[in-house]
Amino acid sequence: TMEEIEERRRKWRETLESILDAVSQTYRGFLAKIEATGRVRLVNTEDIEEAGLELLVGFRGAEPQVLDAYTQSGGERSVATMLFLLALQQYLRSPLRAVDEFDVHMDPRNREVISEMLLKQMANTKDIQYVTITPGQISTIEGDVHVITVQSVSGRSEVMVVG
Repeated sequence: TMEEIEERRRKWRETLESILDAVSQTYRGFLAKIEATGRVRLVNTEDIEEAGLELLVGFRGAEPQVLDAYTQSGGERSVATMLFLLALQQYLRSPLRAVDEFDVHMDPRNREVISEMLLKQMANTKDIQYVTITPGQISTIEGDVHVITVQSVSGRSEVMVVG
């Protein structure tokens, strides 16, 4: 029984590492678009209950560090997290994806870059619906993507379809 458990653990680790290698490569490519570096790392693989992921990211030429509240700003953490989620998309099986206020802490440049990448992902996956809530404006809309804007004007909401 112990040999069987160890064999299953080995296969689990190999499969997960293979997927994470691909996700990490995509993540690095996305980070390069904002002039950052990083990778995804699997930790504590010897204990399945304690296993986890670490995102490492470095902005403005800094060496990649573990993503946490002490090293990166709120905007940097938001950017790194969104890029990781975008890198994961091809491995998810859900027909509906939602993210709320992903860009609240981002500077205008990163908000625009991440929004464009998200819209591109939406346009490239016809069989998946995305719901994205943002207090910001969406500037460029291409492809078969529908944007619904709700704004509070004089105390009442107005809905406008863009794109």
